[in-house]
Amino acid sequence: MTPDSRSAPPSKPRRTLALSAAAVTVIAAAAAGIGYLAADRAPHRNDKVDVELAGKPGSNPHPEVTRTSGVSRVKSDSPGDPVKIRPCPGLNPYGTHDCPESSIVSVADGTSVQMWCWTDSMAPDGYPADHKRWFYVIQAPGSPKPGEEGYVYSALIPVSEQIITPVCSAQRWLELHPPAPAPPDPEPDPANTPVPALPSPTPLPVAPTVKAPEEPTPATPTPPQPAKHTIREQSGSHGSPTFLNAHGAKGPGERIPAHTWVEVECRVLAPEIDSANPDGWWYRIATSPWSGGYYAVANTFMNGDTPGHTPATNTDWSVPEC
Repeated sequence: MTPDSRSAPPSKPRRTLALSAAAVTVIAAAAAGIGYLAADRAPHRNDKVDVELAGKPGSNPHPEVTRTSGVSRVKSDSPGDPVKIRPCPGLNPYGTHDCPESSIVSVADGTSVQMWCWTDSMAPDGYPADHKRWFYVIQAPGSPKPGEEGYVYSALIPVSEQIITPVCSAQRWLELHPPAPAPPDPEPDPANTPVPALPSPTPLPVAPTVKAPEEPTPATPTPPQPAKHTIREQSGSHGSPTFLNAHGAKGPGERIPAHTWVEVECRVLAPEIDSANPDGWWYRIATSPWSGGYYAVANTFMNGDTPGHTPATNTDWSVPEC
């Protein structure tokens, strides 16, 4: 009698193959799930705005900066904090004559400004060291202090708010602060106008007197005009910022690099900013490109001191007054 095949137990090799197939299916599904979770949880890399290119004209400006005019709005990097407009492009050295803390202006988030030019200095704390671009701005009409000027770090003006601006050059400063026109010549005073003299009577003819010929006197040469006297001064370890107007430090110009010798014409007393004191004197710089049109605080120069000399000499009194 043939045994019933349905009641016969399955062979062991078939069971092993069935279990192996199920295990492969479970492992593949688990691997797919892990791969999905890994891909889903992988951090997305967000590219930061390149503040080196933002607002810079040239062959390859930042593609998002396309405007060439209009106002821009500042944006704080910490919600609720104001944005600082500084007298110098950088944070260091603050508390000195050229960057006094008292001259920093704080404006509310979203304040409208007019971007004027850009320069490279140093990045604030918390930003990459090579992101060193600063913008010189003027508070726009409707802002808390319209016309107030200073530097703002480039990251505090969103790229969508920026306009393409030129570099901060001496010519750019003269466009912002043109020199005052020369005063017109004074009108003549009628009281000092000479009265024409009456004609004198015609004299009687007199016989001419014959004189012996005289030896010609040689002409005395005109002495040459002396050149304008200047005194050489050396800037200190932080250099010397320059300004068109020493009174209030208005119209910043090109900075004199550290340890640079320049010719100084004269000195002007302008103690309006605290850091120019205790003496309060400024030097008028004769060397190009300043060419007698810019001033620098006297205590930023060595004034004959050697490095490390104490107390420091704030003013070279051999420089004449302007």
